[in-house]
Order: sequence, then structure tokens, then C-alpha cells
Amino acid sequence: MFGTGEAGSGTTPGCRRRRTTPRTLPLFVSLVGLLLLGTAAPAFAEPSPTPTPTPAPTVEREPRAAPTSAPTIVSPPPGTFVGSGTTTVSGTGEAGQEIQLLSPVAGQDPLCFDVVDAGEWSCAAVSLPSGPSVPLRVVVTGASDRAAEHTIAVLAAPRVTGGPTGGTLTNGTVRGTGYPGASVIVTMTGGPRCTATADASGAWSCTFADGLAGGEAEVTASQQTSYSSPSWSNRSAPVVLDFDRDRPAAPTLSTPAPGARLPLTGADYAGSGEEGATVRVFAGPYELCSTVVVSGSWICSAGGVAAGSYRVIAVQLDPAGNLGPGSPGVDVFYGDPAPSGSAAPGTAVPPTAAPAAPAAPPPSSAAVPEHSSPGAAAPASPTPQADSPTVDLAIPLPGGWSDPTRFATAVLPPWSTPDLSWFQAALLALGALLLLCVPARLLAGTVSRARDGRPLWPGMPIAGRNRAREEFETVPELPLNRWLVAGAAVLAAATLVMLSGPVTSQPAYLRLLLAVTLALLVVNAVGALVPLWWSSRVWRVKASVTFLPRYLLLVALTALASRALDIHPALVFGLLGSVTVAPEALAPRRGPLAAVRAGSLIGLAVLGWLTLGILPAADGFLSSLAAEIATSVVLAAIGSAALVLVPIGRTSGRSILAWSPPIWACLTVLAFTIMFGVLSPAVDLWHAGGSLNLWWVAGALFTVVSVSAWAWQRFVTPARL
Repeated sequence: MFGTGEAGSGTTPGCRRRRTTPRTLPLFVSLVGLLLLGTAAPAFAEPSPTPTPTPAPTVEREPRAAPTSAPTIVSPPPGTFVGSGTTTVSGTGEAGQEIQLLSPVAGQDPLCFDVVDAGEWSCAAVSLPSGPSVPLRVVVTGASDRAAEHTIAVLAAPRVTGGPTGGTLTNGTVRGTGYPGASVIVTMTGGPRCTATADASGAWSCTFADGLAGGEAEVTASQQTSYSSPSWSNRSAPVVLDFDRDRPAAPTLSTPAPGARLPLTGADYAGSGEEGATVRVFAGPYELCSTVVVSGSWICSAGGVAAGSYRVIAVQLDPAGNLGPGSPGVDVFYGDPAPSGSAAPGTAVPPTAAPAAPAAPPPSSAAVPEHSSPGAAAPASPTPQADSPTVDLAIPLPGGWSDPTRFATAVLPPWSTPDLSWFQAALLALGALLLLCVPARLLAGTVSRARDGRPLWPGMPIAGRNRAREEFETVPELPLNRWLVAGAAVLAAATLVMLSGPVTSQPAYLRLLLAVTLALLVVNAVGALVPLWWSSRVWRVKASVTFLPRYLLLVALTALASRALDIHPALVFGLLGSVTVAPEALAPRRGPLAAVRAGSLIGLAVLGWLTLGILPAADGFLSSLAAEIATSVVLAAIGSAALVLVPIGRTSGRSILAWSPPIWACLTVLAFTIMFGVLSPAVDLWHAGGSLNLWWVAGALFTVVSVSAWAWQRFVTPARL
């Protein structure tokens, strides 16, 4: 029966009981094994005191079930706007799954790991970049195909970096960074706020309005973009800034001394100022150097100034960004010293002068006194008084006939001006055409129509009743020599042009008056003779030159404006007359003749500008006179051409515009482009100081007023009649 049970199917209960009936042997074996383990435990206790329980975690991870479903992202939902750079991302998943939240920036490590517990996972304080579509992607560790992804909009709060210099001190200007192109609102404790727009790099700055109280205050900022509108970002962390609105006093300029002659290669500038302020030194249109005030004093060195006389001033910017007034100007002369041992014409050099000069050379040109004192002579010289002429001969002081003036170096050749931008000059010329010339024509026409063609200021008796010539039995005649009148007018105009810049009592300014007079003769000769030749030889029409006294007023106005606005090189008008043809041929010839005149002045300006490049350095009487003549010709020719092309009154520009608007526009743009190229040092100074923007604003306002007046008279007034 036992064997039959082994051979059967073994599925019946009876068979199973017969196999498991003899249980005595297994029980006996189990008891023996327990006895053996009990007796062996003391023997193995010492070498293995603790049976390491480390397999417990491993046993816990191994039974984890393989992922069978993808996780989900519940918060934030798709398309949500998050106004902070940090947020909490959470979702659901299968229990035991390890979730990775991947960084939106490619190539970076995951932002967060979490294990799904009770069907949920969460990542707190996750830093996200700003953007309209920031991807949120989660995957299961070890199974990248089990993933979930959607996008949200994120705009972090902007960052306040400090005042205008980056520190906590500020003059009311606050700087920071944000999202490129975002609108930023900066709010200060107490309610005042200012607005700004971040540039392409994300930088922004804004200035609180005047009247702001000084002292410390907390500042926060918030921003808005096109993709976040109408929502704003959260406010930034508050930053404590120290507001200082007090302008510093003018610094002192102790070196160089007034009237000093400085070398072209470099000179020292020194003085005192406010502690920690930044001092900048200027000589005319040149910015020389800048330095920080330490222990109440400052010093810097610079060169690269063209030869000539300039007024040196210093200004300082305090650590809060407040700009103070300029120091009192010091007039100095820049020019290389004469070679050692050379003397002025007609001056004898003492035989002891040559060895005495190298024995005690002056430390710098700024330190050489105007008149050497006996005590300052070298002690080795037996006759200290005899050494004073040696210093004067080695470094001649300003005040001679051969010293160059400001006009000698006012205009540099076009190829030697590295800062000259023809694109900028052309842009300014187009601005002058659109914001000055065209609106001026509209305004002038509007005023003329409003007065029915009558002049704006009709003739009025000034002293008694004006009587017509017919009322006299004998008409009084005042014979005046026309050459005498022309000479007096040219001399008066030259004096006014010379006064467009600083003038001192040096003899060199008499030479400058001669140079400007000769230059104005050249400009008026070209402006008259070329149209006369064209009229007589090309058209076979008689023409004549007419003296216009009102042009002297325009010469004075341009000179005063250049002096008041410190335009260097100066804006000069030099014409004193006009060319007219016979009355029977006046109408068809006026426009072309005016175009010939304007073109001749433009050509003369270009020729004079090119001539400046081949002239020798202005270091003597003749070379300085030649440079001043060429400079005056350039300034007077191009200034006259540009101003007569403005189409108001009976100017050349009005005649050319009536004849051919395209030719007028081309000549106007060409003349103003060359004029702004010649005046590039002044334009660069305006651009650096911010006043160039004011000129654009003034031109825009003038355009608005002119167009409004024209539109009112053109459309509104007829409708009301």
C-alpha cells in the first residue's frame, strides 16, 4: 500500500496522510538542532557580537513594485501665472515611485526628488526662471518614459541694486535689474514712487521727483511684462538706501595757475574737494582726467589737448551722484615749449643760460612762475638774477604775437577727428530739416497769410514824421563811399565773430581780428563773385551785389549764441550781402541763382576744411595766422550756407524751395551734415552732458507749435468763416 501511494497521483487525502504520518524523526532532528545551536552560541558570541541588521533597508526597497503609471502635476496648473521666482510644485503618482522634477534650463541637475507617499508628491521652494512659457517636467526615477509636463508663466520680482553708483547712497536715482523690456515701479516707504523700463539686458533706473526728503528709507520694486499683464510680480526684498539730495560745492583748482603754459604731452591738475567725490577736469570741449578726492585733495594728469588757449574748470560728483557747479575757470595756454637754447627774435641769449638750464630744470610747466624770483634760482649760479631770463627763454609765457588762439585749433581736419561720426551728423541734419526748416516754413507762411502779406513789423516813424522824398524841393543826398561802407561792415562783422569765443588782452587777438577779417572777405567774395560769373557767363543776364544791413544782426545773434551756449567751434554767420538779377529776369532766375550761391559756399567750406590738414602746426605768427584764416573760412562758409537755406523771409532757401523742393532738400541736408561734422567737438560735448536730448525736445516742440498753427489756419479758420 505504501508503494502504491508513491505511484498514484498523490491527490487524495489518504495518500497525503500516509506520507506525513511518521513525524517522530523530524521532531527529533529539530530538537537536536536547537540543542546544538544553544551550546554553540557562547563559542561564537565574541567574534560576532552583533549580527548586523543592515539588510533591512534593502529588503524594504526590493519589494517596490515596478512603475505601472505616469505621475501627474496638479499644482501649479497649466498656463498659471506665478509672480515669484520660487513656488511649490506638487502632484500625484503611484505609491513608492521616486519622482524627479527636472530643471527648465537644459543641462542642469534636477530641481527636486520626492517619493510618492499616500498617492502624492511635493517639491517646495523650487526656483524657476522668468518667462512666458516655463516648462515643468517630472519623471519617475529609472523610467524616463513615465513623465508629465506642462508650461506656466513666471515673473520673478526685480532686484534693487542701489543708487546711481551701485552703493546705498543715492541722489534720488535707483538702479536695478529685471526682465528685459519689463515696466518697473519702485516704491519707497511713505508712498513716493518712480517708474522705469528695463533695457535689453534687464538693467533699469528711475529717479524720484524733486522735493524728496533726505535720510534712509526702504525701497522695493515690482515689474510687469506683456505676457503677465495685467498681473504684476511680487515685490522685491526691501533695500535700505540713504537719500542725499544736497549738491556738493564747487571744487577748488589750485594747479595750473592762471596764465600758465602747459605742454601738449601732459600736465598735472590738482585742488581740493569733498571727501569721496569724483572730480572731472575739462579744458574747453576736452575732458582731461578724473580722480577721487582723498583726504580732502585730488590730483590727476592728462594730455592730448590741441594747441591753443582754453579755460580749465573742475566739477565734482559726490558718492550719492549729485553733480556740483564748476570751479572758477582758469585760462591757460597749451603749447609745446620752445627748444632749449632758442630765443625770441632779436633777443640775445646770455652765455651762462645754456649750462644753467639743465642744472635746475623746472619740475613741470605748470610750476614755472610767471616771473622768476631771485630766491628760486639755482644756488650754484653766482648771479641768480641772470638766470630768470633763461627760464623765460626755455618756456616762453603766453602773451606774444606768435601765440595761437582758440580759433587756431577750433576745427580739426576731417581725417584727424576719431570721434567724428558722419552717420550722427547726417542724422542731425535730417532732424534739422524735419524739425527746424520745414516747420519754420510752415510757421512763416502762416504768419504771412494771417497778416495778408504785410511784414510782421511794419515801418513806423521813430523820430518825428517821416517825409517822402517828393516833399522836398531838393532831395537831400548823403554821399557814402560804398567801399568804405563795405569795409566798415566787414570789420564790424569780424569783431562780432571774434567775440564768439573768449578774448583776452593778448596781442595774438589782434592777429585773430586780422585773420577773421580776411576770412570774411574770402567768404563774401566767393558768395558774390561765383553767382555773378554764373549769371553773366551762363545766362547772359546782368546781376548786382546788394548790401544787407540785417545780416549784421544775424552775425551778432550767432556770435552771442555761441558765446552764451559755449559752442566750440563757434556757429558763425559771415555773409553781408546778396546777389540779385535784373527785374525782368528775376522770377525765373532767383531759385537757380540762390542754389549756385549756396553750393559755392558749401564747396568753399569743404575746401577750407581739407586745407587745414596740410597746414603746418600753429607754432608761429604766420602758421597761426594761416590756421585762423582757414578755420574762420570753414566756420563762416558752412554756417552761412546752412542758415541761408532755412526757407523763411527772402532767404536763398525760400527761393530754392519755390523753384525745386528736391534740390532744396539735398542742399539743406548736405550743408547741415557738413556743419555738424565741423561742430563735432561741440556735439560730442552736448551728447556727453545730456543737452543734445534737450535740443531734440525743443525741435519737437517747435514742430508741434508750427504744424498746429498751420493746420488751424488751413482747416479750422476757413470752416468758421
